[in-house]
Amino acid sequence: MTSEDVLARLCVEAIGRIPDPPPLDAVIEDSGRQRLAAYYLYCALIAGVLGPSQLAADRWPPEVAEPLRRLKLDRFAPRTGRALDAQLTPEQQATRRNPGRRLEFAQLLVELIDGGSFGPLCMAADSVRLALPGERPGSDLELELVKDGRVIGTCPARNHWEMVAQHLAGAPLAVTPGGAKPAGPAASRTLGRRLSDTAIPHAVSVGVAFAVSVHPLGTIAGEGTRLVRARIEAGRDEAGALHRLGSGLRTLCAQADGELAELTTSRGTT
Repeated sequence: MTSEDVLARLCVEAIGRIPDPPPLDAVIEDSGRQRLAAYYLYCALIAGVLGPSQLAADRWPPEVAEPLRRLKLDRFAPRTGRALDAQLTPEQQATRRNPGRRLEFAQLLVELIDGGSFGPLCMAADSVRLALPGERPGSDLELELVKDGRVIGTCPARNHWEMVAQHLAGAPLAVTPGGAKPAGPAASRTLGRRLSDTAIPHAVSVGVAFAVSVHPLGTIAGEGTRLVRARIEAGRDEAGALHRLGSGLRTLCAQADGELAELTTSRGTT
């Protein structure tokens, strides 16, 4: 029996059990939102915004519950550690259990910001770096914005957990509901009011912070589908890179075999 026959049988059994199955588009959309919800909880946890025992929705702190509900991700979020692990890589599962996960999050954040994953830095900074730990045990890890070798600003690393979650889930940068990226004085004023109200400084540029915080992913219809498509495209790129690497390795192997044959022949004639 071929794999196609097995799949056909499973399809018939599934249709028999669920006479009115959801359309494929809905399944893809829900799958993408489930992944995004999992990475929201994962990043909130490793950033120190969420405690290990707070995965259940009724235990979420307000700073986690509000964005998940605003993005309509709350019903897709895993409720247990095992369910969360199902969405994570083995390395991320290890990070989730690591007592030093907050430091790992801060180091990842520095790497992403300096690598340009979130766009230009604010305050015309050249780079960010992790500040030395505070004197108080358990104090927040902070980022230092550096320009020309001197610190020009700081902000808590944990404040960027949402952007890291979206990045790890494979989501593209958010845009406004009309499709245009927010920019200009109006965007700056709106974000300025938000930051003034919440007293949350950001290391990344005004435009990026505005896109993520004010016009979040959930305001765009079909974001789960876009996320899945982005992950598929990334997978194709990785597969292409691996294919090219394999071709190069096969070429090197053939060259090595030829050189070995020549060396053996030359030794046999001496």
